Amino acid sequence: MQSQTIKTAPDATIIVLHRDRFSLAVDSLKQIIAATHSPYNLLYIDAGSPRKVAAELKHICDKNGFRYERCDALLSPAQSRNRGLRLADTKYVAFVESCTFVADSWLQDLIKCADETGAEVIQPLMCQGKPFHTEIHQAGGTFAKDAELFFRGAPEDHVICDIDMHQGKQVTEVPLVRAETQVTEVHCFLARRDTFERFGEFDESMLSTKDHLNFSMTVWKNGGRIMLEPASVATFYVPNRHNPLHLSDYPYFILRWSPNWQADSLNHFKTKWGLEGDPYFQQRTDIITWRYREAILKPFARRIPFVGHSYKVQRIVMRALEPFVVAWSWWLTKRHEKTLAEDVANTQLSRVGNPAHSL
Repeated sequence: MQSQTIKTAPDATIIVLHRDRFSLAVDSLKQIIAATHSPYNLLYIDAGSPRKVAAELKHICDKNGFRYERCDALLSPAQSRNRGLRLADTKYVAFVESCTFVADSWLQDLIKCADETGAEVIQPLMCQGKPFHTEIHQAGGTFAKDAELFFRGAPEDHVICDIDMHQGKQVTEVPLVRAETQVTEVHCFLARRDTFERFGEFDESMLSTKDHLNFSMTVWKNGGRIMLEPASVATFYVPNRHNPLHLSDYPYFILRWSPNWQADSLNHFKTKWGLEGDPYFQQRTDIITWRYREAILKPFARRIPFVGHSYKVQRIVMRALEPFVVAWSWWLTKRHEKTLAEDVANTQLSRVGNPAHSL
């Protein structure tokens, strides 16, 4: 009698979404597939990538039996996460941004930690830059000096303490063990799916900055736990002069980090958590365009022949061009509002004709 292979049902659905660029999406997806060995489902939420990228992503998903969902409108990460979450039916959901590269067995180690601790959210050790998995981006973090006091204390105790632990250090310099943490980064993390049934979905009013703090604080406020599992490692590839944006990335990057989206997110965050008196928000507002300078304007200035490496020239170029990028961001914001409204209307019409249609 021939023995039959019993297939194990996946415990997790990997939901891949765009953060602020498209040019790394294909390489990131290929690397996720190569590094993931546990049985899993994968759902790709493609919100507005260029057609060439979209075609390759769909081809990879079709070839591997994954689900690919396309929305022509650009979406915030929270909107994309919720779209994926509503389609997942496994015990766990793992969210990975398309500029993140995971290390071997990353998912298996996150699931093991979740099974052994019962925590609602598990974060890998987050690294940054190249070589992959060598420099720490965040090994857990804090949103308050005392989380219990933050939620139950007097108004003066409502103060944000936004710290990414061990950022910039080499992995080999810091002995890390599994531990509870206040904050998970959202570049890559695992969560129990029923967590969202208990605590609610991702807050879509957090269009841009500090969405990771808002999510982490929601988990804590509702009695959930977040664990750091350093056995699982992932690297967030931040845009800089060593890892420049492609021209095709500009529209989404500029929209994602627009002063409008950031200001709306900060104001919503401040009101939601009763932080009106916290100077943290003025500090964030004062540097609201720093990503434009670091990811777009400074790399552009450095390409100017002969003088581009001069800091004085870079400052002049950034001051001269920043108003144009900000104006572009305003136009993109208005266009996005119109495009998204049209996409929602078309989706509703499609569902009337085909109830099985998703997204």
